[in-house]
Amino acid sequence: GSILREIEQVAGMPDFKGYVSDLGGPSANMYRMGGEDLLLCRKCKRPSCVYPAICSNLNYDHGPLIDLYIKSGRIRGVKKIFVASGVRYDLCLSHTGNEKKYHTMEYIEKLVKDHVSGRLKVAPEHTSESVLKLMRKPSYNLFVKFKSLFKKISEKAGLKQQIIPYFISSHPGSDIEDMAELASITSGEGFKLEQVQDFTPVPMTLSSVIYYTGIDPYTGEKVYSAKNKKERDNQRIFFFWHIKENRFEIKKILKKIGRADIERKLFS
Repeated sequence: GSILREIEQVAGMPDFKGYVSDLGGPSANMYRMGGEDLLLCRKCKRPSCVYPAICSNLNYDHGPLIDLYIKSGRIRGVKKIFVASGVRYDLCLSHTGNEKKYHTMEYIEKLVKDHVSGRLKVAPEHTSESVLKLMRKPSYNLFVKFKSLFKKISEKAGLKQQIIPYFISSHPGSDIEDMAELASITSGEGFKLEQVQDFTPVPMTLSSVIYYTGIDPYTGEKVYSAKNKKERDNQRIFFFWHIKENRFEIKKILKKIGRADIERKLFS
């Protein structure tokens, strides 16, 4: 109710042009999600509701969000509702047999057809399985599947739309070879990356604990982190392999780590 009232208020402003730029949050599609049985949640010791698999007690029904999109679009003066926040595609492609119950495929269809302003942001974060495991993020293969669905639905609807992936360098566990692989994989899929970031430790996150201690607190295993400027620059440059000025430095790094195969793929 409060969301609809806010949209009504915005739609009533004299300079409103009819477009809501983002109906979302830190994650675009986690609206009203929570435990089915909250008593189980209070006893639960899992560090994540969605990793390594979606908890059987998690209600990740996308139906209420679809309903919210529809009601928002009916508000007087609103021409279009866009979603600019990052989408958790793992919640839509869970492979648990609950696609109908939780309206996940219905959500993807509606999102892609009606609520993309031309570019949809998602965050696969990395291509390395070992790095993604530390992030508690799903396999990169799930992003590939979502990208394929996005393209198929867009083309069927006659829409020229792009999917914009977000990636991060120098995350704990990521080494120079992981970044070279990332460049190789994403270039092979036609991406020239725009939405990128070099890891910055912030308080109250598992990644920062691993960065500062050099240890995964859940396994006790040592984890490498790029810390000095040269190490971090060497990782970040692989985002921009397609920039001519970076070519010499990237080739030098690839030669040093013995990955002539990636050099051929990037620059042949």
